[in-house]
Amino acid sequence: MRSNSLVVVCSVIFSIVCMLLVIQNSEGQTSFPDSLTLEQAVNLTLSNHPAVAQAQQGMAAAEARIGTSRSSFYPDLYLSGIYVRIDPVPELEIPPGPLEKLAPNNNYDFHLGLRQTLYDFSRTAASVDLARSGYKAASDYVEQVKSTLAYRTISLFNMILILRQSVEVLDDQIAALGQHLEISQRKVQAGTATDFDVLTTQVRIAAARNERIDAANALETQEIMLRQLTGLSQDRPVQLRGDFNRVPLSLDSDSLLQVASQQRPEMIMAKDAERSASIQLRLASLGDKPSLLLDLTSGFKNGYFPELDNLKANWSAGMMAQFPIFNGHRTHHQKDEAEAGLRSARSRIEDIRLQIVADVKQALAGAEASLEKIQNAELQVKQAEDAVSIAEVKYEAGVVTNLDLLDAQTTLTQAQLNHLRALFNYVVSLNAVDRATGRKVW
Repeated sequence: MRSNSLVVVCSVIFSIVCMLLVIQNSEGQTSFPDSLTLEQAVNLTLSNHPAVAQAQQGMAAAEARIGTSRSSFYPDLYLSGIYVRIDPVPELEIPPGPLEKLAPNNNYDFHLGLRQTLYDFSRTAASVDLARSGYKAASDYVEQVKSTLAYRTISLFNMILILRQSVEVLDDQIAALGQHLEISQRKVQAGTATDFDVLTTQVRIAAARNERIDAANALETQEIMLRQLTGLSQDRPVQLRGDFNRVPLSLDSDSLLQVASQQRPEMIMAKDAERSASIQLRLASLGDKPSLLLDLTSGFKNGYFPELDNLKANWSAGMMAQFPIFNGHRTHHQKDEAEAGLRSARSRIEDIRLQIVADVKQALAGAEASLEKIQNAELQVKQAEDAVSIAEVKYEAGVVTNLDLLDAQTTLTQAQLNHLRALFNYVVSLNAVDRATGRKVW
């Protein structure tokens, strides 16, 4: 009985340990959904890509620089200890007495000091403003990195969708050609067709298979790149959920340009640079201004007459005013450099403004053209489907040749692929509009 109880206890303990290990392993791994929507793919990229973490560390460093610049508002407190050996020491004889030492051989000085800047014409305040501007720029840079990665993810996501649909269209074409090959072979056996019909069909099948291989290879390449962006393991299948929705386009270019000038990441970063350059100029102009400092010390030292070797408490207080007279024209050159930086930043803003205008107009023109192509492609697909239906009936009746039917089927496949490309280009154009205006997609 005792041995059976021991076995039961050991089994229970072993089961508990196994459960804890499973829980620990599951908590240590990042869970990914079985299939990804576009939003989920973008979120995975922004959560896992090292470029985001790198930009965020830059923002943390910029925040630390704010604290560094603010430290000048506080006093410097320091502890100092000095030992000096003097030999010989000065002596003075006062008759009729003996020689008296004027200083000890071993001199000690221990004191606590405090130094505080009382006034510096707002140089410290300007340094803090510059550090805050740097933090704002670092924060906006994080958003710019996220925007770039998000749109790269969107582009790959949509490319994978169209390539998969293209592969499906080519599979349908190969299947249809395979059925047609069987019909041709039966007609050859019945004596109603020649081997030329069979060879022609086989050539079309081989061409369609080569086209499918190319599409499948491109699909695999895009999936590898998407895994790298989102942080998925390279051996994990990429399952996506989404399609190309035809969103009506009713956008006003003037309103888009106004929105883009306010939220485009490049414009925000350029304005941050202008703000920093303006503060830098203000800081440079203060380089030759005076400053006022307070210095306090308190401690223990020896050397006080007549008990030269005894340590005694002491203190001192003073104020120091510094008036720069000549610094090698450093302030003048720093102001020239800051003014040049400010002019450069403003030129950069104007350059980005012109680029925004071009990007928005190009994106809108591309979207409108893609929308027209979709309508034409839908009509071509309908006409090609009708043509194939008619050709199949006529081929069965012996009115048209095998080549005529193959041409009709090839035309249908190309029309379907053109329709997919038109849908894809329309979605790409809409994404280009979003990117040109700086709209956040996460």
